[in-house]
Amino acid sequence: MKITNDILKDYFYDKCSHEEEIEIQKWLTENDNSLVDQSFREIISEIQMENHELSQKAFEKFQKATQPQQVRTPRPGLQRSIRWMQRVAAVLFIPLLFLAGYLLLDKKANTHWNDITVPHGMHQTLTLSDGTTLHVNSGTRVIYPSDFTENKREIFVSGELFADVAKDPDKPFIISAGDVHVQVLGTKFNLRAYENIETVEVALVEGSVLFKTPTHPNEILKKGEMIQYNRTSQKIVRDTFLANLYKCPAKNEGFYFSNLPLNDIVKELEYYFDTRIIILDQKLGDSTYIAYFTNGETLDEILSNLNTDGQMSITRSQGVILITSAAP
Repeated sequence: MKITNDILKDYFYDKCSHEEEIEIQKWLTENDNSLVDQSFREIISEIQMENHELSQKAFEKFQKATQPQQVRTPRPGLQRSIRWMQRVAAVLFIPLLFLAGYLLLDKKANTHWNDITVPHGMHQTLTLSDGTTLHVNSGTRVIYPSDFTENKREIFVSGELFADVAKDPDKPFIISAGDVHVQVLGTKFNLRAYENIETVEVALVEGSVLFKTPTHPNEILKKGEMIQYNRTSQKIVRDTFLANLYKCPAKNEGFYFSNLPLNDIVKELEYYFDTRIIILDQKLGDSTYIAYFTNGETLDEILSNLNTDGQMSITRSQGVILITSAAP
């Protein structure tokens, strides 16, 4: 099969058949980097980034392609040049660069990008070049530049982090997580946006932020406000909380679950405690909970407190926690 720019665009937009994807990935890994780069540039000049629906499909394709099969040790020193595409990296990173607006290839040709993934059961603190501090939770991937050289500061996240953003009125700070974007000038907030958790949540501890999705482009949050966005229904829910008492797992302070389904809660607990948890009853998994744990509770203590009504049966088998409905 001859690989043309039209076929590559279809690959970005997830329109290819499985057989075509295999051929394209083979082409990307086997051809000279300069040839890939030239095709890449030509595609960039043609595609309009305003199409959010297609951009989201491309991002989902990137997530699927780059989802680690095993936990990877974070390598803060890992740097990738946009112009330098290793053969295997080309397969994984072209969709990401596409969604990112291609990182303004010509202007930022010498920009180095760091790519870290925090293993389950661990945390990491990053200090960016502008002085912004990111407290990164377990199972989270962050891609960020070594230096912010343009008129905005943008990073890409899949997971959860607490951001203490350095103030810079001339350069808004943007966190992109698929179809969700959080824009600030200088503030403190927690973002939960794991790709396999249905609910995206932003809790604002200080300042103000602009929360944007394709269906809700202008949601402004102020201190003590929380917003939850359901990626399936595309509905949002707002709530308030005591900002001075807010605790988050990314800073190893505890958990703040506000009207979240059990499915989402156990996924976060899985990452934090590095323990597999399986819910065998879908109805139970859809049940929502409001719960706060800020006293260093163990996993067993958290699950026990969530089960105060006795509706769950919680057992362990070969290191895996199984949750099902309790017998009547």
